[in-house]
Amino acid sequence: MISLRGILVFIGCLWLAGCARQPQTELQIVRDEVARAYATGASILAAQDYRQAAEALHQAEILVYRKDYSEARDLLNRALINATRASSLAEEKKRLLIEDVHIKPQELPAPAPANVEPPPAKRPPRPDSAQTPPPPPEKKVRLLIQVQVAPGETLFTLAGRRDIYGDSLLWPLLYKANRDQIKDPQEIFAGQIFTIPRDKSVQEQNAARDEARKSPLFSH
Repeated sequence: MISLRGILVFIGCLWLAGCARQPQTELQIVRDEVARAYATGASILAAQDYRQAAEALHQAEILVYRKDYSEARDLLNRALINATRASSLAEEKKRLLIEDVHIKPQELPAPAPANVEPPPAKRPPRPDSAQTPPPPPEKKVRLLIQVQVAPGETLFTLAGRRDIYGDSLLWPLLYKANRDQIKDPQEIFAGQIFTIPRDKSVQEQNAARDEARKSPLFSH
């Protein structure tokens, strides 16, 4: 997690870098931090800060594509601060949730009075009747065939969702299947409804990954 000192150093680097250079390094740092925030569950546990970070990153990507580097750096700075705060809030809420499941001393049952006889001990089960309970069924993720774009989402983040592909490098499949709605793969809009192709072979998926790795549109 990026510390406050790290954020200040990052901001200093942006100032020293000037406005003429394309902020590829800064862009990758912010993408990594937003992805880390998502991995901590910040999209649910710290939804407001995470949404603001994702939206600022998305707008910065558009500005970088348009070569408006000065304003892009301002948005990257904002996205980094929000993503870092979202990660911290999510981690803290998870810690509190874990602590809440432990039994507190005041919640333990009070001991029985001395003049009350203890309940009779239960007989242990017969060896032939003891059975190991079956493991709980694994919760399956319901795969979508259509998805409505939420604020701040990109083709890269959409493809990485578990209910879509679970692999961000498959974003070219989404782009090609919805090219009638997408003029620029780095610029999609909240409310758009995309079709998710499910009939792609392993070879087609591998080709999409190779294309994504070679593309300069989204760093990975």
